[in-house]
Amino acid sequence: MNIHAGNSPASSSLAAPSGIIFTRRKALRSGALLVAGLTVAKAAVAPPRAQRVVIVGGGIGGLCCAYELMERGHDVTLLEASRRTGGHVKTIRDPLPDGLYADVGAEHFTNPGYDDYRRYVEKFDLPVLPWARRQQMYKRIDGRWFTEEQLADKAVLGGFGFNAREIDYIREHGFRELPTLYLAPYLAKFRDEYQPFGVGLDECDHLPLGDVLADAGLSAAAVRFLSAQRSRPNEKPAAGSSALFRIWQAAIVKMRGLPVFKREVFHLKGGNQRLPDAFAERLGERVRRNCEATAIHRGDTSVTVRFKQADAEHTLTADHAVLCVSPLVLPRIQITPAWPEAKAYALQNTSMNMQSRVLLVTRDAFWKEDVPSINLETADPKMYFVCETASEVPGPRRLLMGSGSPAQTPEETIAAFRKFYPGKKPDTIEQCIVHQWWKEEPLAFGCERNPFPFGQLAKIWPHLIEPVGRIHFAGAAYDNLPWGQDAATRSANRVARQIHAS
Repeated sequence: MNIHAGNSPASSSLAAPSGIIFTRRKALRSGALLVAGLTVAKAAVAPPRAQRVVIVGGGIGGLCCAYELMERGHDVTLLEASRRTGGHVKTIRDPLPDGLYADVGAEHFTNPGYDDYRRYVEKFDLPVLPWARRQQMYKRIDGRWFTEEQLADKAVLGGFGFNAREIDYIREHGFRELPTLYLAPYLAKFRDEYQPFGVGLDECDHLPLGDVLADAGLSAAAVRFLSAQRSRPNEKPAAGSSALFRIWQAAIVKMRGLPVFKREVFHLKGGNQRLPDAFAERLGERVRRNCEATAIHRGDTSVTVRFKQADAEHTLTADHAVLCVSPLVLPRIQITPAWPEAKAYALQNTSMNMQSRVLLVTRDAFWKEDVPSINLETADPKMYFVCETASEVPGPRRLLMGSGSPAQTPEETIAAFRKFYPGKKPDTIEQCIVHQWWKEEPLAFGCERNPFPFGQLAKIWPHLIEPVGRIHFAGAAYDNLPWGQDAATRSANRVARQIHAS
């Protein structure tokens, strides 16, 4: 068959696969039909219509989830019960003097780790500061203080009762990496960080860690420092953490390529609240403060959320709802129909720890050249960890921060500090602030999820994080590893993907 190959526009032609001669006019007509056909095909696989989503809870998890859904083109309304957004991410400046500030909630993030969190920090161009709070820590054990160098000393470790194998491991890897010596064979069994079951360790959910490691040769010191509780003959401990839970948590850390103890930590210059504020700014009027959700009706095709604003009741109907509130606060919301039995059990039996953030304003850095480090691990519940924060703020005044019990007074805090402080110089404390979450933020209390007790992991997981119909769950409590801002942003992204894919 001859195919014309003229060069003039009038004579140009295209050869079809079948050998039929196409003129330019026919080619253009065929091309238009082809484009039309591709448009129909594209429409057939186009993403679903924009979903109407109500987010309940304006902590960092709720804000992050709302932002991700907004970015995907969905119609989002976020209801925050209090006057502020950020939840347990909270930076205070008043009544601190001289430009000092403190994060009284979520303190830091790590690198590596916190992948989703750091992605937003970079995207919003938020300034980051390294924080030396976990460097050169000074640890109090049995009333005595030990530097990190001392906790790697063979004689000191032998005095605690560690055996030779443990001493060699600690000296090579560090005191805080000891768990890996005994857990490594178990950690290698896990393949999916969201699936703790089916790797041959299911029975460990009913055992304390000490029973699982009973034949591993732990010294009495290792049992103590690993909190490897053991059963008594013919009697299991009345309370304690599931061994499977503890092993699984360590396995997640390993799968993420992280050390047991994360020394390289960071915080946002000016306070960690800058990230939730950045989310809220971009969400704009989609965020509605002082709107407490009081009831949710879950239907087959929609969700109705009732909320209170300015003493008046309002309702919103949506395709989906996302609950981003602590399990401790969730009972304030009436759910109809009631949760399925497994979900109800998981929510009711998930406990969260609570603590106060305690702050000491000092006239100067009195501890300099007095103690090896002000990064203190005190073993005192009134101020368990101590470190300096906002150190980049110029001026002589300094700010020490610690973790206290849920309720304590400034007087108790100062007395505790003066009792355990390892130096000889008198302190220059001018002011003490105790931020009690249960009192000052009653709808945002509850820090991180507590370990699951014996036999509870199988009853709670994965029911805790699974959606119920069109209701989803995000926030620090609703991820596999409950690391505050990390868990909140990870779960927020997971839920946003689920809704978008729906």
